[in-house]
Amino acid sequence: MKNVMKTILGLAVSAMMLFAFVGCGGPAETPADQAAAALDTTLSALKSADMEAIKNLGGGEEVFGEAEDAIGSEENMEAVLKIMFGHFDYTMGTPEQVDDSNVNVPVTVSNANMSKAVETWFSDLMAYAMSNPDIANDEAALQSKTIELLDSSVNKVAEEEDGILTEDVVIPMTLVDGQWTISENVDNGVLDAILGGFIGAIEGLTGGLE
Repeated sequence: MKNVMKTILGLAVSAMMLFAFVGCGGPAETPADQAAAALDTTLSALKSADMEAIKNLGGGEEVFGEAEDAIGSEENMEAVLKIMFGHFDYTMGTPEQVDDSNVNVPVTVSNANMSKAVETWFSDLMAYAMSNPDIANDEAALQSKTIELLDSSVNKVAEEEDGILTEDVVIPMTLVDGQWTISENVDNGVLDAILGGFIGAIEGLTGGLE
């Protein structure tokens, strides 16, 4: 059980790390437009689930490397990326400039209902671990099976009538060293909405990520 939970936490951490990238939106007339363009670049790269596009974002290589460490390998990280954003979509609203270094961008996000998927996934994973106790001692095999079962659960839920969640959020952007990035102070609820409730569902399983 301990190794199973470690793998689940590693997957959750790797998912949250995906928001540390810096997008480059090209020339724009106002700071608000620049911030929105940078966010659009970041969200578009995530939506495409394209590792190379993400690595080309500012800080992408470093963050991706840390995420790989959390889930075991680049192959696993690519699989997690495709699961988390395979059903993701977004529509951006009009950005609001707070000051020269801060802009709030309203975004309507949608994704698979990860909360519902996690329930099935965890049940299936526990059943598999009980039937195959030796897998707990094979970290690579456990990580692979964890991702495989999650993929199956998410795709199944996404096909159901209420399988896609849509939510309006506001994403704060901050200018750091001449580049617009998602603010470090962004509410975890915003990231959770982008991930379809995945973070909250994992916290419910583990009693919190701390």
